[in-house]
Amino acid sequence: MSKQSLEAKVEPELIRQWIQEIGSDSSAAVPLLQSIQKKYGYLPRKAMDLVVAGTEINASQLYGVATFYAQFRLTPVGRHLIKVCHGTACHVSGADRVNTSLRHILGITDEAEDTADNGSYTVENVACIGCCSLAPVMVVGTEAFPNLKGADAQRFLSKHAASVGEHLPGKSGDGDAVESGSAMEAHA
Repeated sequence: MSKQSLEAKVEPELIRQWIQEIGSDSSAAVPLLQSIQKKYGYLPRKAMDLVVAGTEINASQLYGVATFYAQFRLTPVGRHLIKVCHGTACHVSGADRVNTSLRHILGITDEAEDTADNGSYTVENVACIGCCSLAPVMVVGTEAFPNLKGADAQRFLSKHAASVGEHLPGKSGDGDAVESGSAMEAHA
């Protein structure tokens, strides 16, 4: 699977409907972008072009809003999102090691990339998850995994991948990554 296959198929009639419902002046920029991102998981260029064409918002204003707020993404995300907390408690407790471990098991070697080549997972750094006493923490989908070491993060991700039928591109071999007596069992 190529990264291009992650590109969303934008529905122009849906964008036009949102413009009609939300509005077309500059105050509508954030709610329009939120609607687009909720639908597609990121802000496809075609959708943003449709907003510019159908509203009073110019391209630089819309792009400025999209890049100012951390909630918006300009690139496609994988089928599953991994959020790694980098708040102070998580940072000093090893969030960078968690990131390195996740990127390794996902085969993400380019520092500019955050999504596995097969489109399975995207690793996103977030400012705070709100679990400071359990640092470092990652969230996969809606499930939080606390007190992580790099190997724990890999085991949790391997278990998640197996449960949803995903392949981890950086994982070698077909063996089960979950070890007996691991932090995974303590979490379960």
